[in-house]
Amino acid sequence: MKRKIDYTEFNIDIFQAIGKQSFLLASGTINHHNCMTVGWAGLGYLWRRPMAFVYVRPQRYTFQFMEQYNYFSMNFFSDNYNNILQLCGTKSGRDIDKMHLPGITPEDYQQQTIYYKEAHIVLICKKIYYQDLNPENLLEKSVLSLYPLNDFHRIYYGEVTSILTER
Repeated sequence: MKRKIDYTEFNIDIFQAIGKQSFLLASGTINHHNCMTVGWAGLGYLWRRPMAFVYVRPQRYTFQFMEQYNYFSMNFFSDNYNNILQLCGTKSGRDIDKMHLPGITPEDYQQQTIYYKEAHIVLICKKIYYQDLNPENLLEKSVLSLYPLNDFHRIYYGEVTSILTER
């Protein structure tokens, strides 16, 4: 059973959770959703709100869900779920049914978005802004090598409205 905590109680090694382990980004409804593994993201405080920042390339299937729906979830799993993270990071929802993946169970969150029951930490986020990365603004030009197709990420800014945890 998950409990809801206030963002001021939230304590996570963000560089470990995102930079080393990754998480599943999910958006949509219980009957129409998709997820993808994300390793580029951030958390912070902006506009007097706790915020999450997630980066999605336009060709990713999850992109259309992020565009269509107003909420998304960030789902952090224990190492036992690395195979799921690997699968969701290498296979598209266009090619496999990510709505019914074995080993994880989508749950409806207040008819806003879905999250995964097995995740040990879940952030529910309300989209409030987005922006496309602009290569002209990159001061460190070596970063451009990460975009050989010029498929620059869209950054979604989401207010963290709920944090669910088992801890």
